Amino acid sequence: MSSYIRRRPGVILLLTLMLLTLPACVGGRIGVSWPAVGLIDFNGETHIALAYNNDVTLLTPSNGAPARLLNPLNGDVLRDKDNNPRTWALRGSENEGAQFHTLPVRIDDETVVIAAHNRRLLRVDSVLVEVQRSFPLADKVVASPLKLDGVLYLPYQNGGLSAISLEDYRELWRFPTEAGIWAQPLLADDMLILSSIDHFLYAIDRSTGQRIWALDLGGAVASTPLLANDRLYVGSFNKSFFEISLDGVILSEYATQNWVWGTPAIDAEGIIYVADLSGYVHALDTSGGLRERWSAQIAERGIRAGPLVYGERVIVASRDGKVYWLDRFDGELINAREIDDRPELLGDMMLLKPSETLAIDEPLLLVTSVHDARLLIAFGVDGRQTWVYPR
Repeated sequence: MSSYIRRRPGVILLLTLMLLTLPACVGGRIGVSWPAVGLIDFNGETHIALAYNNDVTLLTPSNGAPARLLNPLNGDVLRDKDNNPRTWALRGSENEGAQFHTLPVRIDDETVVIAAHNRRLLRVDSVLVEVQRSFPLADKVVASPLKLDGVLYLPYQNGGLSAISLEDYRELWRFPTEAGIWAQPLLADDMLILSSIDHFLYAIDRSTGQRIWALDLGGAVASTPLLANDRLYVGSFNKSFFEISLDGVILSEYATQNWVWGTPAIDAEGIIYVADLSGYVHALDTSGGLRERWSAQIAERGIRAGPLVYGERVIVASRDGKVYWLDRFDGELINAREIDDRPELLGDMMLLKPSETLAIDEPLLLVTSVHDARLLIAFGVDGRQTWVYPR
């Protein structure tokens, strides 16, 4: 047993809970237990990128349909041998059985890179969805990498972060941690902020990988901090939420009911919204430390994903299979929508605002589940279901 595990037995509990509780409900899932969702440009439009277990797919925001591949010479839809339209889908079954837990990163108009869970970085022709090259990685990756100025910063499941040159794909440097990094790094000035399961929040120089400071938060840190007002806001698995200065000093601390896993949200008035694994949502005024405005148990089970704020509403999704809309001023429940079969809602939500590039006229709330028939659900901000994407 490593010295880290001996010093911090809570990690054993954490890993046990990950194995025993997250795979419940649908059975037989592989890899991490929730999809990753984001946006990526393709064919001159912005599409939804969805990564889950063996597949990475691109979807059309307006209706959730898979994005079609076009002939780059004439713009015609590409078709398979059976004359069916080809869609943007990268299959792990066609690439050494790879699993995908992270989003594709766009390099240029014709190329993306994707970190696979089999310790490979795949360079993919995004026009034809074909792997051009595969590069070895030091470890498995479960958190989406960060691309900055021709460098890809890759956090590793079992510890450490690598800086990879996107020119020749060589490792420029590696920063060690005693346990995994399960959240995307955050850029703050010229620092990278890293959350680690080893209980520490790190700030490192993004050019050299040298540590600037390290702060022990008393429990595993599994989410990307929120950067607002020159402060970092992040929760940990010791049932605490922190306000931290950019030089690594804890300015204020708030006790939650349970572990905080998701990234918080903030509104225009500086009110932070935090959710925890006992189903509570907390509203904290940041005008002078962290002062509670309201705190309420909303969900029957834990809330892993961070809240979203839209207008006068706070939105959360829970392991109980429901999405909740709250009044952001007092935490009162406005609406709740139950997903069919009540699958666990574990992945981070996204709010898409109307735009021409997205081809949507009204805001869309994207919620992921662990149910293959309802992998991604789109709602209007009023709770009306718009479309569902099944795998």
